[in-house]
Amino acid sequence: MSGPAHPPVPLPTEQLRVGMTLPFTLLDAAGRVLLAKGHAIEDEQQLRLLRERRQVFVPFEESELAVKVLMTGLLELDRRGGAIKDLDRYVRLDEGEADGQGAEPLRGTLPEQCAEVSARLRRLLAGIEMGAVAPAEGPARFERLWRDIGQLTASAAQAEAGTLVLTYRACTSPAEYSVLHALQCAVLARQVAPLLGLQGQEARTLVLATASMNVAMLRLQDALAQQHGAPSPVQRAQIDAHAAEGERLLRAAGVADPLWLEAVRLHHTPLAPGVRLAQRPPAQRLAHVIQVLDRYTASMSPRASRPGRTAKDAARTAILFRTGGEQDEVGLALVRLLGMYPPGTFVRLKGGETALVLRRGARAGTPVVAVVVNRAGEPLGTPKLVSTARAGQEVADAVPGSAVRARVNLDEMVRLLAYSRTPAAGLG
Repeated sequence: MSGPAHPPVPLPTEQLRVGMTLPFTLLDAAGRVLLAKGHAIEDEQQLRLLRERRQVFVPFEESELAVKVLMTGLLELDRRGGAIKDLDRYVRLDEGEADGQGAEPLRGTLPEQCAEVSARLRRLLAGIEMGAVAPAEGPARFERLWRDIGQLTASAAQAEAGTLVLTYRACTSPAEYSVLHALQCAVLARQVAPLLGLQGQEARTLVLATASMNVAMLRLQDALAQQHGAPSPVQRAQIDAHAAEGERLLRAAGVADPLWLEAVRLHHTPLAPGVRLAQRPPAQRLAHVIQVLDRYTASMSPRASRPGRTAKDAARTAILFRTGGEQDEVGLALVRLLGMYPPGTFVRLKGGETALVLRRGARAGTPVVAVVVNRAGEPLGTPKLVSTARAGQEVADAVPGSAVRARVNLDEMVRLLAYSRTPAAGLG
């Protein structure tokens, strides 16, 4: 005779992330399966529907990991004297992160890897913002972040695919904006640094300063992305103070690199226009790169109060960034790297179809794309690979990501991107 069935175990949905493959099944309050073990959370809409539920559960027989991390969170909450409503801040679905050591390499598909690095970065920055990262702990955690970003950009093909995934996510939804924006900028910084003559330790400092530039307004950034009105006076004061406060928080978390700290402090300070990077003092050189990356990527991301700008408008802003009409070398380097239409953004073709940009083409204005919406406005079941360098398939205009309603499977797009580089694709 079998014993009584064990009730399912509740799981905080704040720990779920787009792209993660579930190590357990998710159930609703009635025990119905919401998402089976081994399946991935594919997009922001699916994540939002899960988070809108009052409670999500894990079957008891699959809950060893869930219970373990939940109990670890409860113990940490008790140690810090926190309120139970703040439990999600102390619950982590990964192990071995406290000292940054012993972490396994990124696994899974490229979208899953991006989601995992994003989740790790959120935990790190949120911990620093709350003052919960000890000085002895911070450097190892950032070293792990450096290794993670290195894995995402280990080859040109890997970096291209990572840019596609992160830019698509950042340009189609305001959800998770703060961390997606930080990681997107850091991945681009890693790629553009060599084009700007930044190597070795200086390039590493640039990447980590870019990833941590907004550590003092993590929660505020997410709130503003979902907010319809202008910032309140209190919010504006926090925005104005966040660069200096970020420097203080990073120092308290063990960051001792003066170049990193000063670059974060200066990343919103107006710098002298028209000065070549090589002629700027080191911290101003990095701060200028961060400013261009920040403005370029942020302008394409939608907010509740406005749609994102098109990639073409964002490129124009980057090229003419605070130059008084001259072309900025950082903006030009970004266009040289990504083209006028970066991977992960959308364009409308001459024939009326809407397509997702997969990669830069032979020229800046001729990307290789995947058509996802036909000229009648109907989503395609199977994306169509197209080179816009061909007659009749040219780009007519850029399209804001928030204006495209087609559901995009990022795993499929990453595979299509890889295929587009093979002779079989016939794209040259």
